Amino acid sequence: MSSVCIVGTGLSGLICGMRLTKSGYTVHIVEEVTYPGGLLASAKIGNEYLERLPHHLRKTDHALLALVKEVGLSDKLEWFNSYWHGHASGRKIGYFASGFASLINMLIQDITDNGGKISYSCTVAELTKDPTTNTFKTTCVLSDSNRVSIESDYVIFTGSCRPFVNVCHGLPIEMNVRDQLMNVTYKPQISLLMVLKKQVSEVYYRSAKDSPFQKVINHSLCFGTRGYGGNVVYLVGECAISDPLWIEDEATLMKYYFTSFRKLYPTLRETDIKSWRLTKVRYARFDSFPEMDLSAPMENLFLCSSGLSKYATTDEPANRMESVVALANSIVAKIEFNEEKKRLEQDVSFVEKESIITPLVNEING
Repeated sequence: MSSVCIVGTGLSGLICGMRLTKSGYTVHIVEEVTYPGGLLASAKIGNEYLERLPHHLRKTDHALLALVKEVGLSDKLEWFNSYWHGHASGRKIGYFASGFASLINMLIQDITDNGGKISYSCTVAELTKDPTTNTFKTTCVLSDSNRVSIESDYVIFTGSCRPFVNVCHGLPIEMNVRDQLMNVTYKPQISLLMVLKKQVSEVYYRSAKDSPFQKVINHSLCFGTRGYGGNVVYLVGECAISDPLWIEDEATLMKYYFTSFRKLYPTLRETDIKSWRLTKVRYARFDSFPEMDLSAPMENLFLCSSGLSKYATTDEPANRMESVVALANSIVAKIEFNEEKKRLEQDVSFVEKESIITPLVNEING
């Protein structure tokens, strides 16, 4: 069976790894940081693991819900009523009993149980292809500055478009495709997670105008205080890479965010904060979909990014897990189709050789 190198341990990379290892492929996943999850990465908050960025499921997340059922987590998924500022009716949103870490851990367990390998602190420096063997070489830099190379028949890159192009200079990707990939632009995101002594609002989600953040997500209002040690609130903002906010230190950013938060809830005091954590994401939300399908920039090389889940459309982009789950499923299906096609071609070639050899043998025997 063929080998696959997957770049990134976010949700899409782990889905591809889980499906391919179960099908018998040799899978090696490399991850730049020391922990899995990508945008779904969790941190220990009190006695619980909680996502660094806010997440929930929707009833319309059909591909994601099918995955939850497949990995055996349906009984851990709970549905809650949520109220959104400016909306007359509530919405049902889903969350796991042990957070999304349970989904990430289950995927990792399936991968390793089926022989897959995951390497952390592995930063991809270059992707090349050997024309004689038709295999890819993924060169990674380790935390000790040493380099390792992983050879594989397929590569699935699950990061953002700009970093992908930066490591693919040695690949014969069409110039038009390269240009389109470079045109998929992203906005950085800064998310402040606070654990508060008290509940500050009766709505799960509200927008915030004239603030450094654009969203207030009252996590504990829906999902409870659990073992967090208080009420969890996320303040999520986007900015330009040139914005001074992006390079500001965490303590200054926290004070700036909290001061704006108090304008929304004046009774809140700094002493009401039990703990906080700030997360910066360089490639958080993409601005628009590309003009063409860029998920397969060349043969046996795939790019699984939410920004490529649609193309040739003016639909407004939304960072939802559903689209990237569906794209991951599609990429796995393409790899399996390629392998089946290759197997059939080999079978046909073998039959043709047999049909040539057999008459010759009969003629010699005669």
